[in-house]
Amino acid sequence: MRTYIDENLTVIRKYLKKRKKVLSKLNITSIMEEFREWSEDPIPAKDSIWTLPDLTSNERLKNFCRSINKEIR
Repeated sequence: MRTYIDENLTVIRKYLKKRKKVLSKLNITSIMEEFREWSEDPIPAKDSIWTLPDLTSNERLKNFCRSINKEIR
């Protein structure tokens, strides 16, 4: 999961580098500040990474709810 996150951050950084060429200075500053808040603070190796499941289909939602019920009981 960590390599997946690192790869995604690399793609986002490349996109931002291109995007900064067409934005105003004020917009660039605000976007870069927002990006730094969550990208430069590395996730400690000992911490777990939680992701949200994709519950856009009814079948996935039902399966997820059944899984939770099994764990709670």
